[in-house]
Amino acid sequence: MAADQSQSDQPQYQVIANDLRSRIQRRELLPGAQVPTEKDLAAAYDCSRNTVRMALLALANEGLISAGRARAGRIVRRREQFVLTHRVEEDLGAARFRGPDSFADQAHRNGRTPTQEIEVSIVPAGPEWATRLEVPADERLVRRRRVRFLDGAPSHLSESYYPLSLVEGTPVLEPQEIVPSVVPLLAALGHRQVRYTDEIVTRMPGPDEARLLEIGVGVPVIEHVRTGLSVARPVRLTRTVLPGDRHQLRYELPG
Repeated sequence: MAADQSQSDQPQYQVIANDLRSRIQRRELLPGAQVPTEKDLAAAYDCSRNTVRMALLALANEGLISAGRARAGRIVRRREQFVLTHRVEEDLGAARFRGPDSFADQAHRNGRTPTQEIEVSIVPAGPEWATRLEVPADERLVRRRRVRFLDGAPSHLSESYYPLSLVEGTPVLEPQEIVPSVVPLLAALGHRQVRYTDEIVTRMPGPDEARLLEIGVGVPVIEHVRTGLSVARPVRLTRTVLPGDRHQLRYELPG
């Protein structure tokens, strides 16, 4: 596959990247399709595998293909963004979902398959979370960390924090789905959430976030921090980290 004369002034890895990008955009390579292997591409373009790796890395950094491992072929990524809609009545627990929460419900309604990996631990609040939850910095919190997936691909991270004194002896400490969600569970314990505050920032991902979510170089994340409050006090805090090229946040507020 010889380079076009008009591309002769470009580095060869860029020529290869441009060709593959065009094939993806023309849907000759569909989402989920296997990208040709390094060996096949090196033969097709009469170049070294290192040149091919540079081209594939460029496409992975754009979020067009998966990062891949060693000499394995990559996969064309799904490019459509998942729109995560927040509705006040649902976020306060006044709704029934198909699944444990609004994300799972919306995924199901869009024909997607949501799954998650859950890890539970006890951690000190530390200065940042202590301020939001209005507890001492050494207060013990239950942290529920979830890596969430859509159709088997990493979607986002979600970490929820609860004062241990509020949820000790409840399913919150178990690494499994809570159905219905934690909001009605807290209400049953006498800590009904009546309002919440949201903080939304964009930033670059940390190494652990980039690895878990397979985020390419140069792709920012949306960090969404929500503090849920009862009449008396803050009762929960959730931090969600979403790759910016795969998600939108939408709010439906009462008029």
